[in-house]
Amino acid sequence: MVLFALPGPARAGDGGLAPVTDDDDGPGNDGERTSAPEPPEVPSTTGAQAVGSTRAGHKGQIGFSAQFVSGSRFIKTWDAADYCGDRGESSTGNATYCFSRVPVTLDLTVTYGLLPRLELMFEMRFGLERDFGATADMSSDGPRLRHYSPGARFFFNDTGVMKFFSTAQVALDATGYEDASGEDRGMDMTLRNANGIFLDFHDAYGAYAFFAEELAFKRWLEAGLEFGVGIQGRYP
Repeated sequence: MVLFALPGPARAGDGGLAPVTDDDDGPGNDGERTSAPEPPEVPSTTGAQAVGSTRAGHKGQIGFSAQFVSGSRFIKTWDAADYCGDRGESSTGNATYCFSRVPVTLDLTVTYGLLPRLELMFEMRFGLERDFGATADMSSDGPRLRHYSPGARFFFNDTGVMKFFSTAQVALDATGYEDASGEDRGMDMTLRNANGIFLDFHDAYGAYAFFAEELAFKRWLEAGLEFGVGIQGRYP
């Protein structure tokens, strides 16, 4: 009678029934414990980032580029009295056609990305070397090349980092060529196309290499093949 009258904790201490705790399996628990769901995995931002541009082309960006250009050309004069950089067996002693190297130039270009795969461009050419003079005696004292070339650049096979491009340009040739009497020959118009590979290392900058063809016909018939490399910076 006394034992049954004692409180439960006292009986548990005497080897009786122990109180039920949260760790014990209760009815309907089936011996399994419920664990809290794990938080979703957050992608790491400290790993290696993808290389190359993440923009859809150059749309909306203003670009500034600089390139060095040289090459070779063929000139066929309209008049045997005109000097094109070489001597020949004509009545005047000048060659009627000439093969020569294009003087090295620095081209500066401003572009605007009108569409993801289309840039409007304006290119300015400045000769770093002198071209041939008006006569053989003045061959080393000729003018420096100076062109102004509006046009457009089209991109193809864009893989994000590497893409191919082609341009369509009309170059206004303002090089100050003179005839034997010292008279300025005036401006000429050149059709120009450049084709190459463009590497977008970042949204804000890239580099490229190209070859170009040119054709002029006012002063004389001139056909040229050029090679160049350049870099471009873009904003925003």
